[in-house]
Amino acid sequence: MLHFEREVDDPVLIEEMLKLFHHVNIGINGNDGFPYVVPVNFGYEMKDDKLFVYTHFMKRGHKLELLRKDPRVCLEFSAFHDFPDCQYKGHYHDYRSVIAKGIMKIVDAKDDYETFKRGYDLLYICNNREIKPLEERKAIPPMYIGVIECDMKDVTAKSEFPLRTVEDVPFIDVYAMEKDDEPFDISDIIAKKRNKVR
Repeated sequence: MLHFEREVDDPVLIEEMLKLFHHVNIGINGNDGFPYVVPVNFGYEMKDDKLFVYTHFMKRGHKLELLRKDPRVCLEFSAFHDFPDCQYKGHYHDYRSVIAKGIMKIVDAKDDYETFKRGYDLLYICNNREIKPLEERKAIPPMYIGVIECDMKDVTAKSEFPLRTVEDVPFIDVYAMEKDDEPFDISDIIAKKRNKVR
């Protein structure tokens, strides 16, 4: 990572960052040598040093055909705040991003109802929607749940503004802040990263 001081490697901070995102872009290996990228809503959970991302799709289509041939995927989550007319601490924008590589498992309710239900319920996390329990539906939706399992070693994250605590993760309203041209003091972050490299 070129700007290693912007790397976020604390799983607690990464999980907090995931709460900011409204969708995930999933990169799938295409038939023509080009990646096939599709934006979808998602749910997630972190456990046992792994990130599990849940999505859904219909029981036929190009995405499903590609995933059956090659279940390896790359996930990209990002959010960007631009303030070109209000420089804050030497910056004109701020962003959060998470990239993860993993394997997608396709789950059918008739084969694994518990995992399907777990994924279905977690999809409502995206955009803070209220969960409509699967049991309240008249029928199980005609769809698959995709479960992407990512080892945390394959998850990278970045932030333009320094993140040290979960309180630092949400974007700040720079327009509501007092004018501040003093750069962020990131000497502690740089020292920590350099000690890790050694």
